[in-house]
Amino acid sequence: MKRILSFAAMLLICAAAALQAQTTDGINYYFWQGKLEGHQVKMSCAVSGDVLTGEMFETVDGEQRTYNVAGALIDGMFDIKVYAYVDDTEFGIEHIFFLRAKIQGGKLKGIVQTSGKKFTLKTFADPYALPLNREAGVYSSPYVEGKTFALHGWDGGGSYYYENARHVEGEMTLFFDPDRESFNLNIRRDAEARGAGSDALVSVGGIKPNQVGDFDAIIRSCGYSFTVSSHDHFIVIRTLAGKASQCFGGGSGIVGIYIQVPAKG
Repeated sequence: MKRILSFAAMLLICAAAALQAQTTDGINYYFWQGKLEGHQVKMSCAVSGDVLTGEMFETVDGEQRTYNVAGALIDGMFDIKVYAYVDDTEFGIEHIFFLRAKIQGGKLKGIVQTSGKKFTLKTFADPYALPLNREAGVYSSPYVEGKTFALHGWDGGGSYYYENARHVEGEMTLFFDPDRESFNLNIRRDAEARGAGSDALVSVGGIKPNQVGDFDAIIRSCGYSFTVSSHDHFIVIRTLAGKASQCFGGGSGIVGIYIQVPAKG
């Protein structure tokens, strides 16, 4: 009897481990559900190293709404933006949730930044999810057939939009200069508090990203350097060296997640 119980316990442990994350080609896939600000949601995500991407699903008045998820490990926690493209406009981006969270034992635990309320999304198994037949390095939607997000890669730059929980906004452009056969990077971002500090204004030319769109850059006038990593539908900027305040003034910076703006046409 002891052996039977022990075997049964092992099966339960294995089942629990399978629920925590499904790994394919070095990418961990998670299925979470729970409440955010009183809203019942489900989240399907893929995590590779310090990047998280996927979708969130919410049922409102009997209608399922699907949002995109972009996340990056910044200062020890995942900075996560849940957003949707606004209907009837090619440029509108609506942020639904701003989250700061950690993956603990398969659960996603953290706070909703706008309110500071804590949350825990727990793992679950969904019998209606599509089979895991994954392309290497790509998040594949378990519910929307053919919808994929590359964990690393880009489509040659473009325009990107920034917003955080304090409603500080900004924009970033990365466009090819055919004369120099390189890219020009421009960033404008508000100070952290309205009316305080100064805007972060960056203009760097002669950039040559690698094959997946990543590169490092430096603002030589103040010695501040940063790294840019490209992912399907968003870009992440992190500090390499120096202090942002020495470049942009107190309360302003350029670190964070920038959501890609769809091109016209």
